[in-house]
Amino acid sequence: MLNRNVWRVLLPVVLAIMAGIGWLIMDRPHRDIAGENARFKLVPEELVAILSKEDSIAGHYLNAVVELYAVVASDDGERVTLKGGVVASWDSSLSHRQLEEGELLRLKGRVTGYDGLFEEVRMDGLVLVAPEAE
Repeated sequence: MLNRNVWRVLLPVVLAIMAGIGWLIMDRPHRDIAGENARFKLVPEELVAILSKEDSIAGHYLNAVVELYAVVASDDGERVTLKGGVVASWDSSLSHRQLEEGELLRLKGRVTGYDGLFEEVRMDGLVLVAPEAE
């Protein structure tokens, strides 16, 4: 009888603590890629070459903020394809302008991985750093 009463009190307390921990983990703030300093500054061809090797050095680039000096191949408003093999999705929390094909500029985003089938580097959280003066 005493054991059953202890479980009736202890079980809801443990469940409430676990729910609180889960809520704290899920309610972390959004990563501010625009505010972070880039760990690496490259052109898309260099980034593709590094990540295509899939060695220990490539692991340093995963989940890192990278600044790219690149030429735009296409922009559909949600994803940008850069010449050299990089496909990146825009940071949806910030507004951005439509990029034109052939435009040379600096972009910053988080590297999410390398797609060996398409031989492309995938990025997200893309933000425009500064357009280059002509």
